[in-house]
Amino acid sequence: MDPLVVVQIVVAAAQDMLFAVAVGALVCGVLLGRQDQGRAAASVTLGRSRLDALCVLVLACGLYLWLQAAVMSGSAFSDAGAAVGAVLRQSHFGIAWSVGFAGAVFACLGGTRNSRPAWWLATVGILVYVAGKASASHAADAGDFTVREAAHVVHLSATALWAGSVIVAAPVLWRWNDPASATPLRRVAFCTQLSHLATIALAVVIVTGLYNVTQDTAHLTAPLLSVLYGRVLTLKLVFVTLAVLLGGYNRMIYLPHLRTTAEDGGAAYRDAQRGIDRLLAVEAVVMLAVLAVAGVLGHTSPSGG
Repeated sequence: MDPLVVVQIVVAAAQDMLFAVAVGALVCGVLLGRQDQGRAAASVTLGRSRLDALCVLVLACGLYLWLQAAVMSGSAFSDAGAAVGAVLRQSHFGIAWSVGFAGAVFACLGGTRNSRPAWWLATVGILVYVAGKASASHAADAGDFTVREAAHVVHLSATALWAGSVIVAAPVLWRWNDPASATPLRRVAFCTQLSHLATIALAVVIVTGLYNVTQDTAHLTAPLLSVLYGRVLTLKLVFVTLAVLLGGYNRMIYLPHLRTTAEDGGAAYRDAQRGIDRLLAVEAVVMLAVLAVAGVLGHTSPSGG
């Protein structure tokens, strides 16, 4: 494989992780904004994390464009500047990239504020970014503005919502281990809302993911595991399954225990709290692995060619 393509895959995976962090910080900021501590230090930190992730995402988009120009023109990385303009003007990728880049920049306009206008600015920008990303993927093989491309937009958004909320919530809950940072009832409320949101996002990920796979492999004649795409997809599904099991255990075992022990806030409550924190941290690592494999999958031909 061309070394530039390998770097592209790494940058694409980093983009997916940054995007998920931005979405997760946005969602967690909204959840905290509904509680009294929504204006406290945790909320401020989430606003900064969201903006930081979006700003680095903008830079990563620029780097990816440069790499794509080098790959498409067959030039060295240092000589790709001359091809960037042609890629932007004359290729479908250039149009799709421009849409996504504009969305990422627009999302940055929300700044670090945790207010409804800032949330809406970030949300609109994020949706535009996803639309551009989907139109540069396998989903656009049959053209733009199709059901397949729309399904991929929903899939990417739900994946970022699911993965990002877990990745961002893990450090948020660790910072809440100080009793002065959050009362048991506030922690329960946050964990319950997060669990409901992640469950809904997961359901959407599964439905749209199945649709995407059937579309991507519709013309594949060889056994799925005989091609690289199938093997990478299988690895992704392994990590997804592990994340589902971890999240399900938290939802079915630790979260009910946290609710029933929140009133007294004693040793049983602290045990449940530590259990949730540990599993959520492991789940966050697995989510990062899912996003990394997704970056590889996005650069692997479904046909095996």
